[in-house]
Amino acid sequence: MHATEDTSTQQKGRIYRVATLGAGIFVHLMVCWTVLSIGYMKIDAIEMFGLSSLAIAGFLFLALLIGIEWNLTLEDPDMAVPQMIWALTIVIITSHFAIELKAVVLLSGLAMIVMGANRLSRSQQILVAGYGLLLYLTSVVYLTNIEGLGWVTEIVLLIAFGLVLVFGPALYRFERSVFEGMITDKNEALGKALEQIREMAIRDELTGVYNRRHLMDVLAHEKAMADRKNYVFSICYVDLDYFKKVNDRFGHATGDDVLRNFAGVAEDVIREVDCIARIGGEEFVMVFPGTNQSDAVRGAERLAAGLKDMPVTPVEPRYRITTSVGITEYRPGDTIQQLIDRADRALYDAKRTGRNRIVVTGGEVSSTAAAKTS
Repeated sequence: MHATEDTSTQQKGRIYRVATLGAGIFVHLMVCWTVLSIGYMKIDAIEMFGLSSLAIAGFLFLALLIGIEWNLTLEDPDMAVPQMIWALTIVIITSHFAIELKAVVLLSGLAMIVMGANRLSRSQQILVAGYGLLLYLTSVVYLTNIEGLGWVTEIVLLIAFGLVLVFGPALYRFERSVFEGMITDKNEALGKALEQIREMAIRDELTGVYNRRHLMDVLAHEKAMADRKNYVFSICYVDLDYFKKVNDRFGHATGDDVLRNFAGVAEDVIREVDCIARIGGEEFVMVFPGTNQSDAVRGAERLAAGLKDMPVTPVEPRYRITTSVGITEYRPGDTIQQLIDRADRALYDAKRTGRNRIVVTGGEVSSTAAAKTS
């Protein structure tokens, strides 16, 4: 399905490129008709009409081959080389019927050819340029009166023609590569900015851990995993004990430092696949994917142990802070809110029974943290 759609899109693009090149040659032919009307073409109107019809028919034929998808049998389905060769042939033939305005006729057809040639590989560009120069030289030698030939003019035109054919596409591709490089750099900068914005949207501004919005996304993902297969996960609802005393005793700036330091300790002790989020004030939730509630206790114990070495303020170096933790495991059929509420009730039990405790739904485990809370 997608392959067919991609092929159809590519074919439309190829027809568009044939039509664009054909339109450029049509403009060139209009220039030729203008030159003919003022008497500077060695060809009559009937012959010019036949030549113009042949030129347009060539592009219609190329478009037809793409329309019936015959081009897909070729190594180069774009048929870029045949297009360039046909366009060059028309431009060179018409230019050699010109008298004094040959340069006008010749160069009027090269602009679109140069633009089209940027789609060629380097070897294809050399092939097309070589064909154009050879055809032009052949036309000069065999289609022009040798005795009346302006050799200086023809040499200058040949050099100009060759330079345009060889360096025109190269310069065009160079400019395009520079432009594409600038776009790539801007896209990378934009991508980094968007990533920063995304991080700001899911991170808590004070502590740098995830916020409630991201927590809900993580829980929704874990719930979906657990509902589809034999998979378990647990959460820890964490509250800093007597945090208000820290603010009242040492000031809110110290309280903010405690929250940031606590978040740092928590991120150090959890696994890379785990998640910690601040959901308000001094309350945090840790998510342990693929972990039952008994094993989640170990994560809470590592957190309690880490807080033993976390200073609160230089004013009282021995002052420490502890946490109360409620742990529960996802049960099939739970809503996210039911899961959080059950962990919250376990947290309440931990605080009600003395704080500095880890309470698991259905049981109680005392924390190993020995701390002075004053």
